[in-house]
Amino acid sequence: MSSARHSQQAALATFDSIAAQYDFIEAANPILQWLRQRVQRAASAVFKPQARLLEIGCGTGTDALFFARRGHHIVATDPSAEMLAIAREKILHAGYEQQAAFAQAGVEQMPKLIEIYGRASFDGIFSNFGALNCAREMLGFAKCALQLLRPGGKLLMNVMPPICPWEIVYYFLKMNPHEALRRWRGRTENGGIAVRVGERLVQTYYHSLGNLKSLFEERFEIVAQFALGVLAPPPYLSRYHLLFRAMRWWDEKTSGWPLLRNMGDHVVLIMRRR
Repeated sequence: MSSARHSQQAALATFDSIAAQYDFIEAANPILQWLRQRVQRAASAVFKPQARLLEIGCGTGTDALFFARRGHHIVATDPSAEMLAIAREKILHAGYEQQAAFAQAGVEQMPKLIEIYGRASFDGIFSNFGALNCAREMLGFAKCALQLLRPGGKLLMNVMPPICPWEIVYYFLKMNPHEALRRWRGRTENGGIAVRVGERLVQTYYHSLGNLKSLFEERFEIVAQFALGVLAPPPYLSRYHLLFRAMRWWDEKTSGWPLLRNMGDHVVLIMRRR
């Protein structure tokens, strides 16, 4: 078995194992809730009413339900069967099953989506919370996004960048430079790094924003870019909830500044297909 195939299977096992607890983890974490709300606000401004959307890495379907409730038609994909099962149940329970379809697929299986749904079949593509950081090869994603989107269609992707100031400062103060620089060591061009998710390790690739943009520059134009969690702490430091409350307003106000928008816990890129 190839190392890439082994990493994919390990990641699937990890996300299958945490699927049942995922919504409870988010419900107990105000920083995670805030991050999702910020991305959803951006998505509401980007995607036209009743748009047909493709979601990459839907997890337990929280964003899929958000879009369905707003009148969009959503095709939600995820490589984890357990995550998809919860997402389907969530949509069904809310009564939006006519507006949502599901497919078990990761970034590597996007060519199959072209076969199933056809070229230029979506008004928008959406990926949240670093789902794309599980994929090392992003050129294929860029090519498939170009084929799946209609002219003028929008792509919103939320990825984890190689530099997170909070993480660097926090671990240096704890005298742990190895962890402080783990994202930089885990850049895609270095082969990524194994990151603990729950009780397991998942190979994670911290994509350079410059490299990502270069993959899309010929046929896409950048509409907006902003950071998430530059001044506010990342979700795994939710115990600092009082500091988070004090800093989140400043985080939102500065997240689009030229330097700060390239770093943080996550970065949101919004592009339009020419």
